[in-house]
Amino acid sequence: MRGKLRGDEGFMLIEVLVGLAILSIALIAALRAISLAADTQLTVSQRTMALWSADNALNDIRMKRVWPEIGTSTFSCPQATLLLVCQRKVSPMPNPNFRRVEVTVFLGSQANSTDINGPRLAWLVTVAPNLNAGAL
Repeated sequence: MRGKLRGDEGFMLIEVLVGLAILSIALIAALRAISLAADTQLTVSQRTMALWSADNALNDIRMKRVWPEIGTSTFSCPQATLLLVCQRKVSPMPNPNFRRVEVTVFLGSQANSTDINGPRLAWLVTVAPNLNAGAL
Protein backbone atom coordinates (compact mmCIF):
# COMPACT_ATOMS: atom_id res chain seq x y z
CA MET A 1 0.00 0.00 0.00
CA ARG A 2 2.93 2.34 0.64
CA GLY A 3 4.18 1.92 -2.95
CA LYS A 4 0.79 2.91 -4.29
CA LEU A 5 0.76 6.13 -2.24
CA ARG A 6 4.16 7.21 -3.51
CA GLY A 7 3.01 6.71 -7.10
CA ASP A 8 -0.10 8.81 -6.44
CA GLU A 9 1.97 11.59 -4.86
CA GLY A 10 4.26 11.81 -7.89
CA PHE A 11 1.29 11.92 -10.22
CA MET A 12 -0.24 14.75 -8.14
CA LEU A 13 2.98 16.79 -8.45
CA ILE A 14 2.87 16.48 -12.26
CA GLU A 15 -0.78 17.52 -12.24
CA VAL A 16 0.06 20.60 -10.14
CA LEU A 17 2.90 21.56 -12.49
CA VAL A 18 0.67 21.19 -15.55
CA GLY A 19 -2.03 23.22 -13.80
CA LEU A 20 0.47 25.97 -12.97
CA ALA A 21 1.68 26.02 -16.57
CA ILE A 22 -1.88 26.38 -17.86
CA LEU A 23 -2.62 29.10 -15.29
CA SER A 24 0.52 31.04 -16.25
CA ILE A 25 -0.40 30.92 -19.94
CA ALA A 26 -3.90 32.18 -19.14
CA LEU A 27 -2.50 35.03 -17.01
CA ILE A 28 -0.06 36.04 -19.74
CA ALA A 29 -2.94 36.16 -22.23
CA ALA A 30 -4.99 38.27 -19.81
CA LEU A 31 -2.11 40.71 -19.33
CA ARG A 32 -1.72 41.01 -23.09
CA ALA A 33 -5.42 41.81 -23.44
CA ILE A 34 -5.20 44.46 -20.71
CA SER A 35 -2.15 45.97 -22.41
CA LEU A 36 -3.95 46.19 -25.76
CA ALA A 37 -6.97 47.79 -24.09
CA ALA A 38 -4.75 50.42 -22.48
CA ASP A 39 -3.08 51.17 -25.83
CA THR A 40 -6.47 51.51 -27.47
CA GLN A 41 -7.64 53.89 -24.74
CA LEU A 42 -4.55 56.07 -25.22
CA THR A 43 -5.10 56.21 -28.99
CA VAL A 44 -8.77 57.11 -28.58
CA SER A 45 -8.00 59.91 -26.13
CA GLN A 46 -5.26 61.31 -28.40
CA ARG A 47 -7.57 61.30 -31.42
CA THR A 48 -10.37 62.91 -29.42
CA MET A 49 -8.10 65.74 -28.28
CA ALA A 50 -6.77 66.11 -31.83
CA LEU A 51 -10.33 66.49 -33.14
CA TRP A 52 -10.96 69.16 -30.50
CA SER A 53 -7.86 71.03 -31.68
CA ALA A 54 -8.91 70.84 -35.33
CA ASP A 55 -12.42 71.98 -34.46
CA ASN A 56 -10.99 74.87 -32.41
CA ALA A 57 -8.83 75.97 -35.36
CA LEU A 58 -11.83 75.99 -37.72
CA ASN A 59 -14.07 77.72 -35.17
CA ASP A 60 -11.38 80.37 -34.71
CA ILE A 61 -11.71 81.28 -38.41
CA ARG A 62 -15.52 81.38 -38.14
CA MET A 63 -15.60 83.42 -34.93
CA LYS A 64 -13.02 85.99 -36.05
CA ARG A 65 -14.80 86.26 -39.42
CA VAL A 66 -11.48 86.45 -41.24
CA TRP A 67 -10.88 85.75 -44.90
CA PRO A 68 -8.08 83.16 -44.75
CA GLU A 69 -5.06 83.61 -47.02
CA ILE A 70 -4.35 80.87 -49.56
CA GLY A 71 -1.44 78.67 -48.51
CA THR A 72 -0.25 76.34 -45.77
CA SER A 73 0.55 77.27 -42.20
CA THR A 74 1.66 75.20 -39.23
CA PHE A 75 1.02 76.16 -35.62
CA SER A 76 0.96 74.64 -32.17
CA CYS A 77 -2.47 73.58 -30.88
CA PRO A 78 -1.97 71.70 -27.58
CA GLN A 79 -4.79 70.05 -25.66
CA ALA A 80 -4.34 69.27 -21.94
CA THR A 81 -0.84 67.77 -21.63
CA LEU A 82 -0.72 66.54 -25.23
CA LEU A 83 1.56 68.46 -27.61
CA LEU A 84 -0.23 68.74 -30.94
CA VAL A 85 0.63 70.51 -34.19
CA CYS A 86 -2.08 71.78 -36.54
CA GLN A 87 -1.46 72.25 -40.23
CA ARG A 88 -3.96 74.52 -42.02
CA LYS A 89 -4.20 74.41 -45.82
CA VAL A 90 -6.34 77.04 -47.52
CA SER A 91 -7.14 76.57 -51.19
CA PRO A 92 -9.36 78.42 -53.67
CA MET A 93 -12.69 77.12 -54.86
CA PRO A 94 -14.53 77.59 -58.19
CA ASN A 95 -16.56 80.38 -56.59
CA PRO A 96 -14.03 83.10 -55.65
CA ASN A 97 -16.12 84.12 -52.62
CA PHE A 98 -15.38 80.83 -50.87
CA ARG A 99 -12.20 79.07 -49.77
CA ARG A 100 -11.63 75.48 -48.70
CA VAL A 101 -9.94 75.24 -45.29
CA GLU A 102 -8.42 71.91 -44.26
CA VAL A 103 -6.94 71.36 -40.78
CA THR A 104 -4.78 68.32 -40.11
CA VAL A 105 -3.52 67.51 -36.60
CA PHE A 106 -0.34 65.60 -35.80
CA LEU A 107 1.58 64.76 -32.64
CA GLY A 108 4.18 67.40 -31.86
CA SER A 109 7.71 66.94 -30.64
CA GLN A 110 9.06 68.34 -27.38
CA ALA A 111 12.01 70.10 -29.04
CA ASN A 112 10.00 72.45 -31.26
CA SER A 113 6.32 73.24 -30.90
CA THR A 114 5.70 73.13 -34.67
CA ASP A 115 7.64 69.96 -35.59
CA ILE A 116 5.38 67.17 -36.84
CA ASN A 117 6.07 63.88 -35.11
CA GLY A 118 3.96 60.87 -35.97
CA PRO A 119 0.82 59.95 -37.87
CA ARG A 120 -2.17 62.12 -38.66
CA LEU A 121 -4.54 62.07 -35.68
CA ALA A 122 -7.38 64.22 -37.03
CA TRP A 123 -8.48 65.92 -40.25
CA LEU A 124 -11.35 68.36 -40.70
CA VAL A 125 -12.43 70.41 -43.72
CA THR A 126 -14.76 73.39 -44.02
CA VAL A 127 -15.64 76.11 -46.50
CA ALA A 128 -15.03 79.71 -45.43
CA PRO A 129 -17.12 82.45 -47.03
CA ASN A 130 -15.81 85.94 -47.79
CA LEU A 131 -18.21 87.88 -45.59
CA ASN A 132 -16.84 91.25 -46.78
CA ALA A 133 -17.79 90.41 -50.38
CA GLY A 134 -21.37 89.53 -49.43
CA ALA A 135 -21.03 85.77 -49.82
CA LEU A 136 -23.76 85.21 -47.25
